[in-house]
Amino acid sequence: MLFERYPKEVELQDGSRVVLRPMIRDDEDPLIDFFATLTDRDRLYLRNDVSNARLIRSWFENIDYKRVLPILAVSGKRIVGNGTLHRRPFSWMKHIAEIRIVISPDHRKKGLARALAKELIDNAIDEELDKLTADFAAEQKTALKVFSRLGFKKEATMKNYVTDAAGNRCDLVVMTKDISE
Repeated sequence: MLFERYPKEVELQDGSRVVLRPMIRDDEDPLIDFFATLTDRDRLYLRNDVSNARLIRSWFENIDYKRVLPILAVSGKRIVGNGTLHRRPFSWMKHIAEIRIVISPDHRKKGLARALAKELIDNAIDEELDKLTADFAAEQKTALKVFSRLGFKKEATMKNYVTDAAGNRCDLVVMTKDISE
């Protein structure tokens, strides 16, 4: 069912169009190029060192869409957005998934993060999940606003909980969305 809904063309707020589709093995080099477009500030909030090509290459060795569903936003031949739905299919939290989204600097403020999030939510509903989570540094005001508009609620703010790539302590905001209703 996953590949039946793709590719999917989406119109952004500025009238430009991107194609949403699952990541495939041929996307390895374009994904490395995509992450290279991120600024040092962008990378402060990511959980992985996406400047490490070896790490990114490891993601392609055993793609498992039931564990991590990566949906890419592509403009022409260039990846401009990456959204992932992270599941724990064999644990006590198998009904929950986490959403993570990264947008290239030149495609921000066009509604792409919202489109990717909506696409991941739709996939989670199709997989009959019950709840979604998303974690943000408190400074990520735009991301918090986007997810709030999608129905995510703040569950917790953990003070000085995470350390960014520069070594600064940040508050972590945990948001959730019930999708089983």
